[in-house]
Amino acid sequence: MIRAIVCVAGFMLAGTALAGGRNVTWTGWFSDLKCASSRAASGTFTATNPECAKNCLKAGAAPAFISEQAKAVFTVKDSPSVVEQLGFHVEVQATVDEAARTITIQKVKQLGYDGAACERQKR
Repeated sequence: MIRAIVCVAGFMLAGTALAGGRNVTWTGWFSDLKCASSRAASGTFTATNPECAKNCLKAGAAPAFISEQAKAVFTVKDSPSVVEQLGFHVEVQATVDEAARTITIQKVKQLGYDGAACERQKR
């Protein structure tokens, strides 16, 4: 009986860990979901125009994170600093739920300012 309870409790904890996502340290950019998703659909996982993203977020678009490592776009959950980080290449420590395509940010480190692609000098 006790063995069965321990097994059930173990399965419940394992399920909770899987449902909660996994911790990651990724680099990428914040944006809005609409702009980031349309660029990702064409295979582009780089910064979006920060002014455009800011306007879309103010209009109610969902915030997004573009991950260089995952080559994917994730909806940002509960991170008020997204607007302040637009245009910056960042490193985030976060919990990601890849099945739900969501990311919860714990820490953001700015790596450099990229700005809009049209503002950058050609190499």
